[in-house]
Amino acid sequence: MKKIIIIVTLLVALQLLAGDVNWQNCYTATVEQLQMLYQSAGVIYGVGYKYFVKSDNGSDFQNIMVADCDSLHLASAYMVSSTVGYCGGTIYDVWDPYAPMIPVLYKTTDGGQSWIRTGQFEQQSAQYFFQTIQFVSDSEGYAIVSPATGFELTIYRTTNSGQSWTPVYIHGLPSCSDFKAGLMVVGQYGPEGVLVSANGLSWQFHQAESNYTPSGILSNGSRIILALFPHLWYSDDLGNEWHISDQSQLGDDWISTGCRTHCVFSAQGNNIYAITGTWYSGMEHPGIVRSLNNGTSWQWIVQPADMPDQSGQVYGICYWGEYLYIAHNGHIYRTYVGPPVVNDDPTIPVPDIDITCYPNPFRGSTNITIKQIDNSLTTIAVYNLRGQLVQTVVNNQKLSPGEHSFTWDGKNDDGQPVAAGIYFFKMTSGKYSTTRKIVLMK
Repeated sequence: MKKIIIIVTLLVALQLLAGDVNWQNCYTATVEQLQMLYQSAGVIYGVGYKYFVKSDNGSDFQNIMVADCDSLHLASAYMVSSTVGYCGGTIYDVWDPYAPMIPVLYKTTDGGQSWIRTGQFEQQSAQYFFQTIQFVSDSEGYAIVSPATGFELTIYRTTNSGQSWTPVYIHGLPSCSDFKAGLMVVGQYGPEGVLVSANGLSWQFHQAESNYTPSGILSNGSRIILALFPHLWYSDDLGNEWHISDQSQLGDDWISTGCRTHCVFSAQGNNIYAITGTWYSGMEHPGIVRSLNNGTSWQWIVQPADMPDQSGQVYGICYWGEYLYIAHNGHIYRTYVGPPVVNDDPTIPVPDIDITCYPNPFRGSTNITIKQIDNSLTTIAVYNLRGQLVQTVVNNQKLSPGEHSFTWDGKNDDGQPVAAGIYFFKMTSGKYSTTRKIVLMK
C-alpha cells in the first residue's frame, strides 16, 4: 500500500513539473491580503487586516472579523485546539506616522467565531508592533513584539496557556521565526543572523553567512532550514554549522526569495515546500520548490509560469492533508500534491569535515586547507553572493584521506580578477558538503 501511495505521489509531482498544475480558487478576499497561512488543531487559517480566515475542510473558508477596528492590522494567528486560539496584530493609523502603534492580542474560545481583546502586550512605552505567536504545546507558547525603530525585539514565553507572558530575550529586530518543541528559531536583522534555543529560555545568536537578512526559517525535527539570499541553508547542530542545500536542479536564474511575508516554508515530515523564485527582467518571479529529504536538496514543483497569475504577490504557503495552499494576490489557491512521500534516508549525515581559508580577509590570494575523510571525488568551487560560480579550484578529483592545500588567486575561471566582496568556498566530497565564507579586499 505504501508503494502505491509513493508511486501516485511521484506521478502527481511529474505532472506538476510538466506544467500540468490545476489550481482551485478556495477563497477570494474583499479587502484584506492574508499575511500568513498555517494549519494546526485540524484547521487551516490565516489573518489579514482585521479578519481571521479559516477552514475545517480546506475548500470552504470563513471570513471572520476579529474586531470592528479599521486601524487593526493582524499579523499572526495560532489555533491551540479546535476551540482555543490567538490572533496578534497592531493597532495604528497607516496614514499618520505620529499615531501610536499598539501591539494587541485577541483570544477565541469558540473556534474563531468570536474574539476577545486580552490587553496583554499593550503596556509598551514606545511604538511597538506584534509580529508572531505560536504554541509548541497546549500550555507553552511564544510571541514576538518589536519596536517600530531601534533594535529591541522581545521574545515572550508563556507556560500557563497564555494567562501570563514573560520576556525571555530582548535584542535585534526579527525577520522570521518558527517555534517547535525542542527547537525554537528566529531570523533577525540588526545584526543579520539566527537566534536558536532548545528550551525557550537560553538563546544563542549565530551571524548570517551573508550580509542579507533571513527571509524564511523552518524548525523541522532537529534540523533548521533557512532562506538566506542567495541560498537555502540547513543546520543539524543548533545553528553552529551551516550547509548549502543542493540547488543544482533549480537553474542559474533561481533565487531563494519570492515570498512577501515570513510564511516561506511548510512541511509534513521530511517533505518541505517553499516559496522561492527566479530573477529576470529586473524582477522576482515566485514559484514553488520542494524537498523530500528535509531540505538537503530541492527541485521545482511549480514553475513561476504555472502560478495562478503573474502578479508575483505570494504571501504564504501551507501543506495540509494532500493539498498545497498558497495565499496569492488576495486569494487562497490549492493544488493536489498527494500525501507525504516516505524517505527512509531523510537527511544526509554531516561528518566532521573541515575547510579553512587563510588569510581571511585576504588580498591577492588565500590558502584553502581541507581535511579529506575518504577517497571520494572532491570539488572545491568559489561562488559569489548571487550563487554564481566564480572559479572551480578543484574539479572532481579523487583525493586520499588527510590534509590537502590549494590556492585561490582571487580570479574567475577566465583568469580575470574579481571584484572585492564576500565569496563562498563550497567543498563537495561524495555525499558530503560544507561551505565557508571569505572576504576579498582590494
